[in-house]
Formats: sequence, C-alpha cells, structure tokens
Amino acid sequence: MSQVNPHIHYILSNIDSPIMLFYGFTLLLLIVYSSSIPSEYRTFLDSLLGRIFSIGIIYGVIQLYGWVYGLLTAFAFLIIISGAPRNNYFSNEGFEGGGTISSKESIGNRWFVEKVLGELPLKIESYKSNGS
Repeated sequence: MSQVNPHIHYILSNIDSPIMLFYGFTLLLLIVYSSSIPSEYRTFLDSLLGRIFSIGIIYGVIQLYGWVYGLLTAFAFLIIISGAPRNNYFSNEGFEGGGTISSKESIGNRWFVEKVLGELPLKIESYKSNGS
C-alpha cells in the first residue's frame, strides 16, 4: 500500500463538507452577479422586514456554518442592499435650503471637475454682496 502524503491528508481532513462548500460557492456567485438581481427583491431586503429577515439568516448561518460563512452572508446582503433603489428625498441637490439660489442654464462647456465626477448641478449658488 502506498502512503498518503501528509499534506494531502491534512487538507482532506480539514476541508469543509460539500454542503458548506456549495453554500459558499453560491454566495460568491450571488456577490459577483448581484447587479442582475431584480429591484423588487432589493427593495424588500432594504425594508425593515427584509433587514430583520437578513439579520436572522446571518445569525442562523453563523450558528450552523461558523463565522466565516456568516461574514460572507452579511457581505452578500450588504452588496444586495447597496444596489436597492433609494427614495428621491435623500438625493436632492445640496442647495435646497433657500437664500440666494437661482437656477441657471449651463453656458458653454461644463467644468473639468463636473466632467470627471459626472456631476450635473441643478442650481448654482451666487453670493451677492450689499456694497457692490
């Protein structure tokens, strides 16, 4: 009989079960292709009920499979939630507070910073001094 290499024996004795490996592989696929998940599922996971459900699943995975798979599950949920459509209330222009803010049409080309950062400002704040 041939002897088994001690390194291979160590790897085979410490490898996870096929169910755990399949779960980890499925989570990796979910993370990589998270942008193709429909927005209805993302919106549900971003709601209060979805977040409670997510925390329960993460806790259960930690109890069953360990902290590595729990961390991977939490990362997958965070990636999915980060792509959820947001309410337009929080995405308003920063100069909605009032004062001397006026809407202006863009004249000429956009600034270099606006091109690089992909900004399309809706309003421009102008400071008017009383003495000038």
